[in-house]
Amino acid sequence: MHPSLQQALDIIAIERNAAEYTRAFAAVGDVVSVFGERDLANRLFAEIPRMVSEELVAELFNLLAWQTNDNGSAMTREVETWLREGQDTRKITIALGLEVYPFPDAQEMYQVLSTLAATNPEVAAMCQTLITLRKSSAHG
Repeated sequence: MHPSLQQALDIIAIERNAAEYTRAFAAVGDVVSVFGERDLANRLFAEIPRMVSEELVAELFNLLAWQTNDNGSAMTREVETWLREGQDTRKITIALGLEVYPFPDAQEMYQVLSTLAATNPEVAAMCQTLITLRKSSAHG
């Protein structure tokens, strides 16, 4: 794994339980400088060892949204593809752990996540939680 990526993950792991991030934003900025923004989610997924928790990878992706020129939009579209494909539980778990609703269209989100919940019992609760939250925010 590239040293800048390792450093960012190490700092996030330390700071994620603190009141706020202090060093993580700079470390994540270094990751963007090294890797660039093109196909970032897929390239980082390939680079990060499977032993790194999905929650930590999702937190990295959440922080990356603040460091990219499009506020994470391209990365979000990449992980939506992971959800549509529904083939890799690790990718699905990371995508469901992001701080944004997947898919600009709520109906597409409901359809994709309902399918995932039915075919991947290990992520069914996460899918249902996102569906419920989005429905309540649309009516709230």
